[in-house]
Amino acid sequence: MCLDKARHVLYLSHEIESLKWLETLFINIWAAVLRTEMSNSDDISEHIKDISQFIKANVQNKNISVPDYMNEFVNYKIERWVDSAFQARIMREDDHFVLDIPKTDDQHIKKQKNIIVLDKDTGIEQYSTRWSHGLAQFLELKYRRKITVESLKAVFISNKAFFQRYKQRLYGLTGTLGSENSQSFLSDLYHVQFADLPTSRKKSYFQLPSKVSFEYGDWLDLIAKESIEQARE
Repeated sequence: MCLDKARHVLYLSHEIESLKWLETLFINIWAAVLRTEMSNSDDISEHIKDISQFIKANVQNKNISVPDYMNEFVNYKIERWVDSAFQARIMREDDHFVLDIPKTDDQHIKKQKNIIVLDKDTGIEQYSTRWSHGLAQFLELKYRRKITVESLKAVFISNKAFFQRYKQRLYGLTGTLGSENSQSFLSDLYHVQFADLPTSRKKSYFQLPSKVSFEYGDWLDLIAKESIEQARE
């Protein structure tokens, strides 16, 4: 949270009932993104501009129904929404998220699998986390789930800003931030000092020279061969 996820933001959000009128807009954006042929990821920025202009024109011509009082908000957010739609198109299940039944009583009774954010570093399912800027809605369209209303941030703070509020009273233990670069970065960011603590037991771990194989079968053979050699020594 202090290093890799320092830029992550914790926020309290609230749903605005008027945002339910964006459902038709999201459907049209998703349809336009699916029609787009992508040869490589470098072309996405150009596609975002083209689709944004296309959607704006259809909103102005009333081909896409959006309340007039939301036009300024739509024009402000449209490119970000289109970008989120491309992200949703690329994202895959069991990588960034999982489809599972939330561990809440009401949802468990319905047995409806929802899109649950997955922490790629730890593999932990984050039931209270939702993607913003329409990404959650486009994933719901992708997997044919009921579209939820997008929520807006009311109160928010990043992990970095939160920990910096402790100033000189920040203490902790870590077993993964031993590199000089990590310690130097944390020292500059949070003004902390480091001290090494000896382990209670002597380490049994030692690292063998790396070996590379290009086929899965060869990789297994290397593991078996190395294991046999180490067992004989």
